[in-house]
Amino acid sequence: MNSNPIKDQNSHCAMHDTPFKYSTKVRQFFERTNFFGTKYAAQCESTYKLFNYMYNHTSRHTSTQQLLVTPSAIFSSLIADIQHARETIDMEYYIFSNDRTGRLFAEILRRKARQGVSVRLIIDGYGSISLGRELCRAMQSDGVDLRSHALMRRSRFHRKIAVIDDRIAHVGGVNIADRYIVGNTLGRWHDVQLRLMGDAVHDIVRLFDYDYMVSEGLKCEVPMLYSHRGLQVVWSECRGGRAISELLEEVVAEARHTLTFTTPYFMPPHSVLELLSSAVSRGVKVRVIVPERCNVWMLDDVIRRRIAQAAAYGIDMRICRDAFVHAKLAIVDGRRVVVGSANLDSRSLYHNREIMVVTEYKAVVASAKLFVEGLMQLSSPPTASDMRSYIPAFVTRIFEGVL
Repeated sequence: MNSNPIKDQNSHCAMHDTPFKYSTKVRQFFERTNFFGTKYAAQCESTYKLFNYMYNHTSRHTSTQQLLVTPSAIFSSLIADIQHARETIDMEYYIFSNDRTGRLFAEILRRKARQGVSVRLIIDGYGSISLGRELCRAMQSDGVDLRSHALMRRSRFHRKIAVIDDRIAHVGGVNIADRYIVGNTLGRWHDVQLRLMGDAVHDIVRLFDYDYMVSEGLKCEVPMLYSHRGLQVVWSECRGGRAISELLEEVVAEARHTLTFTTPYFMPPHSVLELLSSAVSRGVKVRVIVPERCNVWMLDDVIRRRIAQAAAYGIDMRICRDAFVHAKLAIVDGRRVVVGSANLDSRSLYHNREIMVVTEYKAVVASAKLFVEGLMQLSSPPTASDMRSYIPAFVTRIFEGVL
């Protein structure tokens, strides 16, 4: 019987049953709040075991880059690294929810702050509006240095970053919220997170320090981009604020055979559609995997309109059924991976504060291929209803610009 690579990857970790200092409290929290619910009892148990394994083995990792593709692997690895923190924890998230996951992370950060670890947390005022003052004050009272980006600004802090002891970094599309673990009415959420060690972490540290100063209202110089062996970290503010859009142009121009994207919000400007079309015209197989429905219902018509336009350009559109693809991922010619926080839409390309990592690390590329292969098993070509718009174009343009 065929298995789904997304479910199978990293599953070997769940088989370990090493004692875990924090597992009792984590287990009590999950059981007290019925975190996973009856339907997800098996997933809950495997996550306990994964917490055990990751906590006791994090320091033994020899790989400098790991692409984590399952909720259990993503969150257990992040929690384990935070628990190991001795000096600093720096986190920046677009969404930090006041739900079970958010409260769990808030409790962990409060505990580390009470232990004397320097904890800095930056959240976006718009994305994290549900966090609430009570939980914010509770974290601050225990020593967490919490900063919130202004609510009404057009440029949002859309990055998802965690840096531990200036030594380990987590970058990807995963926010701190329940739905990334147990899903919601759209189905299971599929996302990825890159765990980094090495020189590139220092770039992310410089970026976080820059964001921290910006969150205080200070004007400072944008940190420069540096390339490392087979890896580069790219953020929006460089190259006159066009670093992400120029990265996309470079990725498409370099593709010779295949180019695969996964994105939750497929709303590229027409210039990007023409760019992808130019790749198709020179023989590149361009594939884009998107979810069947959007978690922001007002954007559904915008996305359906773009799907129809892309299909007309010869782009191989795939609709992931009964699940929500939230990963922001690209694979170029099966040898290079681009992963981070930026969507294929105008806001991410030109306005938001985003971060993307470009890597040729073989283990990461292999994991990305398995992730896409699993999504392909859940996907099919668009039907007429997947490309039918019900709202006038001028109205969808308003939604696209505001949301």
